[in-house]
Amino acid sequence: KLLKGEKCILCQGRWFTPNAFEKFAGKEKCKSWKTSIRCRDTPLKKLIENLQMGGRGGGTEFRGRAEEEEEEEEDMADLSVFQASSLPVTCVSLTGTLYKCRFASGSRGKCIRTEERWFTPEEFVKQETILTDGHWKKDILCHGKTLNFLLKKEILHVHSLQCECVKCSTEEQANNDDECYVCYSEGDLVCCDECPRAFHSHCHLPTADGDSPGNMSEQEAFNAPVSQYRLVSRYSEVITQPMWLNRIKQKLESGEYQTVGAFISDFQLIFSNCSKFNGDNEFGRMGARLKQIFEEELRKISSIQ
Repeated sequence: KLLKGEKCILCQGRWFTPNAFEKFAGKEKCKSWKTSIRCRDTPLKKLIENLQMGGRGGGTEFRGRAEEEEEEEEDMADLSVFQASSLPVTCVSLTGTLYKCRFASGSRGKCIRTEERWFTPEEFVKQETILTDGHWKKDILCHGKTLNFLLKKEILHVHSLQCECVKCSTEEQANNDDECYVCYSEGDLVCCDECPRAFHSHCHLPTADGDSPGNMSEQEAFNAPVSQYRLVSRYSEVITQPMWLNRIKQKLESGEYQTVGAFISDFQLIFSNCSKFNGDNEFGRMGARLKQIFEEELRKISSIQ
């Protein structure tokens, strides 16, 4: 069907041409379905060229030349974008941040942080429901490159199987952050049981002591002095549709925005969430001022009357 120019790719009960399938996957900006669509990690371009060559030995000759071309492409890749200690990663619709110091292998090392929790690469891939046979090395992408590419370039290093450090462990202590949520530094941290955050006991209000009882009676809680607590609602209970700058950046890089309006809408969502959560406090007023500046700059750039 491909050779006849017909719809040849079946996905979720629908048939697609290669171009349409590329667009359906959100990769229309690639504009090169022969390289963006892969079969078992092999681009269709290689399969098509191999088929066209045919004959005995042709396949071996092609594979050798293709491997050389692939190595040349990898050598030309700009590796400077991978120098940071943490890297943005995606898996189809999923987004997260990979921390190099926590990476151990696919199934060991909870190194990918989402808003909700920490995952090993293997666990992260399994969160994407449309992947029935996903593999973390080829399906998790960072700046358009697979984790397999990062391993080959020694941007990521697989630790020894005997490594038992906390950052490589899949035990409970690896489910929380390595730095304080308040001051962004490491040290002796108290971990939250409800989310991935961790705190220095003196940074958390009220002061968090790992040895202190975790629960109080209703009366004890009501009688506690207000000065010891931050009386702030949990963000997830107030904001049902969160948005943040790094998410906008990831959506830009992956080509998710089809119009300028969709991009602006996400920025407006940040401002409306800020106003809804903070009200008229200091942060709410700062958000309102930023919203005003954003709209003024947008008018200048777009020459909107």
